[in-house]
Amino acid sequence: MSLLGPIETTVGNQPMPIGSPGRRAMLAALAFNLGAVVGVNRLVEVIWDEQPPMTATTKLQGHVSALRRSLVRLGGAEAVNILQTRPPGYLLCARLTSTDLARFDDLTQRAAAARLPARAIDRVTALTSALRLWRGDACVDARTAGVAALAAPLDERRWRAMEDLAEAQLVIGDHNSVIDAMEPLVRQWPYRERAWEHLIEAHMRRGDVASALATHDHLCQILATDLGVQPGRRISRLIDIIRTPSQH
Repeated sequence: MSLLGPIETTVGNQPMPIGSPGRRAMLAALAFNLGAVVGVNRLVEVIWDEQPPMTATTKLQGHVSALRRSLVRLGGAEAVNILQTRPPGYLLCARLTSTDLARFDDLTQRAAAARLPARAIDRVTALTSALRLWRGDACVDARTAGVAALAAPLDERRWRAMEDLAEAQLVIGDHNSVIDAMEPLVRQWPYRERAWEHLIEAHMRRGDVASALATHDHLCQILATDLGVQPGRRISRLIDIIRTPSQH
């Protein structure tokens, strides 16, 4: 099952149509809690936010029945066990279900175990594979308020993985890739100082001091105007390193 973008489900190597946004929201809530029971009340809340219909429980049971029919049609009789009834709700069987989120977590854990600088290439390989799993914002086609709350931490983990990758790419000298990734990231999330730091350092290591200083000035303007603060110590130390040669 794919959560890192539009929700997609494959059963028996065949794509399984999911159906309505409500059904997608329910499936997302179960997949985020893979192997654990999600109560009926919680599922109703995720699907309909604060305005469930009077027939919400019946509609939820309808979603479950429709998904089970599709599972059996594509995966055979055993596939009915993928989506199980467990009081007070339902669960997706972890033994029978795999997700791109679990794969992403596995790859980022491998990357974290690859210490810098010695294993920078291993970290780059793992994080590049992890980030390729993303096809857009998590569960973008089922963004009820409940699903959005579940998915928000995933977005943060994605940006952090991008920053971790940039750090490793700086070690192996792939400065252009760092610039290509960090420039759009700081445009979208302008208060991510670690991304700015990597961007400034990539310009510096390419020998483009003017771009490094201009990037720093842009960050200073954003932080001062929006938050009334200056960049943190790491960026300040980096700028001191950049400026020191010009003082001699």
